[in-house]
Amino acid sequence: MIFAGNTLMESGWDADQLRVIEGDMDARLVVDAGPGTGKTAVACARLAYLITQEDLEPSNTWMISFTRTAVAEIRARLHSYVGDASFAIRIATVDSHAWSIHSGHDPKARLTGSYEENIDRVIELLMTDLDVADELSKIEHVVIDEAQDIVGRRADLIGALVKQLRSDCGITVFADEAQAIYGFSDDSIDRRKAAGSKPVQPLLGRLRAEKAWGFTTLILKEIYRTSSSGLRKIFSELRQDVLDKQKHRDGLHAETAERVRELADKSGLKWTNMKVADFTSDDLLLFRTRAEVLMASQFCNLPHRLRLSGYGGTLPAWLAICFSDFVELFLAERRFLDLWASRIEGKAAPQYGPVEAWQHLMRIAGRQDGSIDMQILRRRLGQPRPPVELTLPEYGLHGPIVGTIHASKGREASNVVLLLPNGAEFQSIEDEIEETRVLFVGATRARASLIVGECSALRASTLRSGRGHRSTKSGQPTMVEIGRDGDITARGLVGCSEFSAADASAGQAFLTKVADVVTTYKLEADPDLDWRYRIHTGSEGFCVGALSRNLTYDLWEILANRNQKQSHKPPSYVNHVRGQGCATIVLGPDDNDLETLHEPWASSGFVLTPRIAAFPPFYFYGRR
Repeated sequence: MIFAGNTLMESGWDADQLRVIEGDMDARLVVDAGPGTGKTAVACARLAYLITQEDLEPSNTWMISFTRTAVAEIRARLHSYVGDASFAIRIATVDSHAWSIHSGHDPKARLTGSYEENIDRVIELLMTDLDVADELSKIEHVVIDEAQDIVGRRADLIGALVKQLRSDCGITVFADEAQAIYGFSDDSIDRRKAAGSKPVQPLLGRLRAEKAWGFTTLILKEIYRTSSSGLRKIFSELRQDVLDKQKHRDGLHAETAERVRELADKSGLKWTNMKVADFTSDDLLLFRTRAEVLMASQFCNLPHRLRLSGYGGTLPAWLAICFSDFVELFLAERRFLDLWASRIEGKAAPQYGPVEAWQHLMRIAGRQDGSIDMQILRRRLGQPRPPVELTLPEYGLHGPIVGTIHASKGREASNVVLLLPNGAEFQSIEDEIEETRVLFVGATRARASLIVGECSALRASTLRSGRGHRSTKSGQPTMVEIGRDGDITARGLVGCSEFSAADASAGQAFLTKVADVVTTYKLEADPDLDWRYRIHTGSEGFCVGALSRNLTYDLWEILANRNQKQSHKPPSYVNHVRGQGCATIVLGPDDNDLETLHEPWASSGFVLTPRIAAFPPFYFYGRR
């Protein structure tokens, strides 16, 4: 990017984009940006322009995004524009910004509170706390991404934030109402509907309705993501149809699906005749439901990645492989390079080398003398949401991405295979309009080509824990989701109560060997562990871990829901549990679980874990 005088110069910026990028620092803009119009690039260029040309202080800027994945992409792009100044910009999701305010200004803040309680408390702080007001008074510009999906209590929160910002604080909001696919499923709106009360107005409506806030609308029209004539028509013509309220009637979804098939590069393929092996790492396979994704993943024995709610970014395996026995307080660069050369190079190397890995570590826990403070590193990596610099954006190994449309919102791929379930039915016209927008979002993830396929509609039931399960015909197995957060803990890998020291070491050594390959495991219930399931390898047959009680409790809940708790029991073993390589679990220096672990993990805090993402069959047999 080149800056000449007061003009931002980059080949490809059009007049509409420049109007946004070079807008006044105190301007309040709502940017209507359809898919492929360069929204993310313009959002980052907007901040870059203000920082480099208008002397905006990077630490006085906020970037609010909808997902952590988008945060990682935005951070990387901003770094390419303004270098290390990007690290001073507060780039985070709505929830992360809220928690920053909550934890920074309320000594009683706890992660254990309900979502509603936490948001209510942050709104209260925004309205009444003088220290929060002082912090907000320093903000000079805020960029909000994907505003059409900020609804319910999140919309309440951002509305309260806008009210408290100085009148000369600029705000740039990017949105596309054709991609608003979270409104009707938002928990708070659902609760208001159930109570018979009127849903609150989404954020985008509030910004436009509150004339005193001074927002004006700009539009990005030119499509850059694709040169495909069919995709360009989907991005533009079909988008207008989706937005046209006069066309919101019964049959809209079917008409839109047919139009997508007509404009796609290929259609009519059956999922039963397709294989994940036919696709590359540039491909994105999109399904409508979690059950469809889990089934597709379960029957694929090749490396792939999941893009699915509940399967967030994981820490790469190289962290545990390097640091599982590293117990010193500080790490020098030379020592790290030696560890990388002996343990990672040619064995379990990620998509980057030791230089980039070291840079990531330095940004997170670097000291002035050029070493890494391992205590700080562990504290930051041991958080529920570790820094995006080191987390892997998808759950799994390098290969095609298999995911739901909702989880792929805001992402794109060279080639997209959109699997549409047959015979969609809707309870209301609002649901049909929502599903039409979901279809539009899925079709607009493609850059080069779109293939539309057909699949059977599969829906899984959800337990209170969030775990999915799907029952087939009577007498047939029940597919149960394994791999959710909390299924495998450090204690279940190297705990003193679960393993001998020798067995823990053997398990970690095996996981090191399979850190970047697909491995199939077998589960066996152990009566000595209160019938928790041990994870056994398929080849050597020894144990590499033990699942937590979460799975066992959920299996009994399935039986209770069927009124079979007295007549049936969970299986003693389960086959075909697939692992997509390995990841790292990090425990902070003050974590209470450290005292339950064998050495050296009790001192190092770095443990290697199988990255299990499975939907295997469970046979619930009757009691004898």
